[in-house]
Amino acid sequence: MLKRSGNRTAPLRRGLPERPGVYLFKSAAGKPLYIGKAADLRKRVSQYFRRQDDPLVRRLLERSASLETIVTESETDALLLESDLVHSHLPPFNIRLKDDKSFPFIEITLADEFPGIFYSRRVAAGSFALGPLVDARRARRLIDSVSRLFRLRTCGDAIFRKGIPCLYHHIERCSAPCAGRIGHEAYLRQVAGAVDLLKGRKGKAGARLRERMRALAARQDFEGAQKAKEDLEALGGFSLRPYITRRTRGDRDVIAASLLGREGFFARLALREGRVSRSEFFHLPTLCESEEEALREFLVDLYLLRPLPGEIIVSRPPAQAGEMAGMLSAQAGRRVFIRCARRGEMKRFLDMARKNLALFVQKSDYRALGSEIQKTLRLRNFPSLIEGFDISHLGEKNRVGAKVAFKEGQPEKRLYRSYLIRNAPPGDSEALEEVLRRRFAMAEPPRGGGGAPAPDLLLLDGGLPQLGAARQVKADLGLSCDLLALAKKEERLFLEDGTSVVPVSGSPLRLLLQQVRDEVHRRAISHHRQRRETLPR
Repeated sequence: MLKRSGNRTAPLRRGLPERPGVYLFKSAAGKPLYIGKAADLRKRVSQYFRRQDDPLVRRLLERSASLETIVTESETDALLLESDLVHSHLPPFNIRLKDDKSFPFIEITLADEFPGIFYSRRVAAGSFALGPLVDARRARRLIDSVSRLFRLRTCGDAIFRKGIPCLYHHIERCSAPCAGRIGHEAYLRQVAGAVDLLKGRKGKAGARLRERMRALAARQDFEGAQKAKEDLEALGGFSLRPYITRRTRGDRDVIAASLLGREGFFARLALREGRVSRSEFFHLPTLCESEEEALREFLVDLYLLRPLPGEIIVSRPPAQAGEMAGMLSAQAGRRVFIRCARRGEMKRFLDMARKNLALFVQKSDYRALGSEIQKTLRLRNFPSLIEGFDISHLGEKNRVGAKVAFKEGQPEKRLYRSYLIRNAPPGDSEALEEVLRRRFAMAEPPRGGGGAPAPDLLLLDGGLPQLGAARQVKADLGLSCDLLALAKKEERLFLEDGTSVVPVSGSPLRLLLQQVRDEVHRRAISHHRQRRETLPR
């Protein structure tokens, strides 16, 4: 239930990630009342509880019984996801995105005799379309780039039928098919090159430009050949990545699974006609011995009373995947596919589901996750309190250190600290040793008084050298905490006994330790940047 007064909002804010994503205020019946996106979910949601003098906000909070979040990789992804969910649920407190408008597409009208390239929100039958594009300005810029490379028309049919070359022909952005300045077959080759480029086939588009350059040179049209060469050079630096977040069509369910001891955790993203229509999380006890068996058991139970999608996307196949697909197909009366996502758009959705599942595990049952960490990494202590350490500097100048703390899987900001490196000789390991000695040799009262609690686990940003420095401090000071070092390359974990492991990608264990490492790295970098800016040069 939502807490709406005084300090009672604190537990809600502590449970929210400081990441981009989408938040859903829901009624007691589980219906979305308001859906929004945020660059920082915790900051954005906290603002609602500081704005209760606003009648609309107060009414929203009074009607809300729960809050759900979905974490995304970026604010752009959050914007697309917000649009999908609002179109699917039409929540009453959302006053935008509910009409028939959508994000724009780039359309090439292949059904026309002389296809054009256009900025469009409604794609005609038979056209090639790229999108949706979350930034209208960038969409128009992309059209400009493609039309410059392949000289496609951008005028409407009324202008085209006049048969008069326009300004775009004179500035070499259109080959003027309206006036017969280019043959039909030659123009269609340019259209094919543009389609190849927008499909991401830059090599094929480049081959078409090289063919055009050679043909012009053979006709001794050296000026045209030079322009084709310049187009080819411009193509070399072209990338669709800044422009497009692709969306696939069809009904699919994306399922992430994690088995921690006898506890099974599952996340489901429902994609309907290419849009995320719903997200769900499940925590179920199970007697299964493997994640594959637990996933098979979950799928049987999930679709017992639910409509089946055309595809079920998973990170690894469930036990007896072939028999499962056959059984579900018979149940649906049509083909149902169970597929693993290794790359592309479905892999992006699967990564989103796994990341959100990891956050769900941290919040709902840290005891299971902590036990899994302790067992897998052979720790002596249950990792209730994890402290992360990192060093930041630029050429050994203005060296600083940072500490963050996570209690039961959640950031404990009152225990965060920043350090100035005072006496350590050059080197990251030496600086880390100084920070650790100061951390444990001195009483560090957290904000609010009292002594700093002893950590169960120290996580170091680095590898074997950092682990060696920590082992020395632990031996000298008689510390009882466990030690780990997490290296960015391969995301390899170095254990206290000198061995190393690479945790399963997307697993709650790996994502929690990455979260601690990334948080302390961010704090160290921020502190170092502030110090550089304040010190005289």
